[in-house]
Amino acid sequence: MGKRPLPPLSVLQAFCAIVETGGFGRAADRIGQTQTAVSHQLAQLEGWIGGRLFDRGRAGARLTPLGARLHPAIAGTISELETALYQARASVSVRSVAVLVSPEFSSQWLASRLPDFCQRHPDIELKMAVGYQRPDFKPGGADLAIWLGRAEAGLIEEELLTDEEFVVSSPALSKQLPPRNAIRAAPLLRYTGMRHTILDWQRWYEQITGGSGEADAQFDIVAAVEDGLLFESFADMLDACREGRGFALVRSSLVARDIADGKLVRCFIEAQPAAVSYNLVYPQNALQNPSAALFRNWLLSQVRSAA
Repeated sequence: MGKRPLPPLSVLQAFCAIVETGGFGRAADRIGQTQTAVSHQLAQLEGWIGGRLFDRGRAGARLTPLGARLHPAIAGTISELETALYQARASVSVRSVAVLVSPEFSSQWLASRLPDFCQRHPDIELKMAVGYQRPDFKPGGADLAIWLGRAEAGLIEEELLTDEEFVVSSPALSKQLPPRNAIRAAPLLRYTGMRHTILDWQRWYEQITGGSGEADAQFDIVAAVEDGLLFESFADMLDACREGRGFALVRSSLVARDIADGKLVRCFIEAQPAAVSYNLVYPQNALQNPSAALFRNWLLSQVRSAA
């Protein structure tokens, strides 16, 4: 008796959106509100608690110690509540969801996690399409898409992973590298589905040699990539890299497990932010399908647990 009513769910969702996006403007875009509304909701939560949850600065919003302690509990509770509500809705509604995903993300990140979704929701038919085609959200097409790059106008976009790009090799090859001009010690690998492979290699090489005096005037990175080994898929390229057949320029999210298992190593210290991120993309009305909403909720929880 006498307890103050809890803050509204929308206030707690706004708080989590600020944490997960790192800023008030990006949080507003995610939850479909104005930045002013998000600020007011945070002020309401901070007023209810009686303490600051964020430090604001030029770099964005950073959690205070109080906010950092509070966020996991709020995020976990919201996730459980959303799951329970969507499961209830799914029990009397559509029981299928169609998802389009790129081959790299499918094989290296999603495939090992999908059994968890299927175990949690055995009554939902999960229709997976793997390819590089732009998502078709017309009736009979995809409900959701995991897309590398920005969404087209009119679609909702939720960032999943912010990657770095760096070069990996097998542990054995890494141990054999010379102290200078090591990039010349093995072939540079690529695969047919990769976007701007040569440009990415060139950008990475210019970063590690720019202004350091370490550049090899006799080495042409573009020619080296063109002369390197070309594979049909990212998985084939990574298999070759594990076997010590050359260097691969990769995104951090796609090789995290290989690095943790010691199958691949970062053979150079240099890394750079990836030019584009993996995003979950869907039309405005997609989550009216409760199975799609369940998959989206599950996917975001997997991203949070992997962070």
